[in-house]
Amino acid sequence: MDKYLNHLARNGYSTNTISTYKSVLQIYRNHLKDIRNVKAILKSKFNSPNTVWTHYNVLVSYFEFINDKRIKQLKEIKLPRVPMKFLNVFKKQYLFIKTNISPNDSSETINKKMLIRFLFETGIRVSEIKSIISYNKKTMVIKGKGNKIREIFHNYDTTSLISDFNFTSKTIRIYVKEVLGKKYTPHSIRRSFATHLLLRGANPKMVMLQLGHSKVETTFRYLQLSLEQNKKIYDKYF
Repeated sequence: MDKYLNHLARNGYSTNTISTYKSVLQIYRNHLKDIRNVKAILKSKFNSPNTVWTHYNVLVSYFEFINDKRIKQLKEIKLPRVPMKFLNVFKKQYLFIKTNISPNDSSETINKKMLIRFLFETGIRVSEIKSIISYNKKTMVIKGKGNKIREIFHNYDTTSLISDFNFTSKTIRIYVKEVLGKKYTPHSIRRSFATHLLLRGANPKMVMLQLGHSKVETTFRYLQLSLEQNKKIYDKYF
């Protein structure tokens, strides 16, 4: 199991994600020899669809890593549907109001605001901030999840105002809540970025490459529409 966790760390998984994977695997650690027990424990979580899907994804990832052929039996389980949930996103206008620089802002406050604006304008993962390799006035090269190198677009006017990119995920989470509001997280910024571009007709493949996704289906899962927005789209056609 330690080799697997080290593998996740080498491939750029965040500390929080690795901690989650470790906690899940600990639950099954003494039952991995018998796939029937693993499936039984997994099914006992069916009253919480989000939890069972998290456990399932961790187990599948681990079984693939150790090349366990019993993964086929694991994938035979019919998992419960996750209920539709509208996650928190914000519009570009809200972001720019909250990150607007005022004459009284200290250099620390300006750096904090520009860091949050930078996350929105690039859509990158918080864990990728420390993996910026280089950038020019148009593009930026970063090492993303799985140690994959990709070139993305960024707004140089914003990037040039950031004096330091050496922040922990915990620190950025605190900054986001201070600047944007308590209901938002760093991942809310990433979802808002995807929603903003897709709603304005951006090519899904471009958004996919910017986010560092390997499948466009994953990118579309980031599109978050409120009930009101969905109703407006419906009314447009009927």
